[in-house]
Amino acid sequence: MSKTMAFRAKRTLAAAIRRKLTDEQMSISAFAKRIKTGRQSVRRLLDGRDTAITLNTMARAAEALDLEFEISVKPLPLPKLEKIAERYATTTDEKEAAKLEEQFLEGYYGKRSKT
Repeated sequence: MSKTMAFRAKRTLAAAIRRKLTDEQMSISAFAKRIKTGRQSVRRLLDGRDTAITLNTMARAAEALDLEFEISVKPLPLPKLEKIAERYATTTDEKEAAKLEEQFLEGYYGKRSKT
């Protein structure tokens, strides 16, 4: 997941959790007890810039507030793939071509997992 995507997903989740906590008039301490974690972890969860929180914690937090937590992976939109393909077709630099090919394949199939 790119940093931009991670920040966007985290900010969205943090905002949704903050809204729910406000709506339910729940304190950070009470919420921490509900999801069986510490207050500091909840503060990190609510910090939209902090992406160093596990998916498990994010899912537990969402579930505790009756929110659906979902991650989706989808191909890049066709116009973005076309731009990458055009640059790939016209480059004469082998390193640039390899980089563009990787970008295209990741954009179409998703990022390869490292095993």
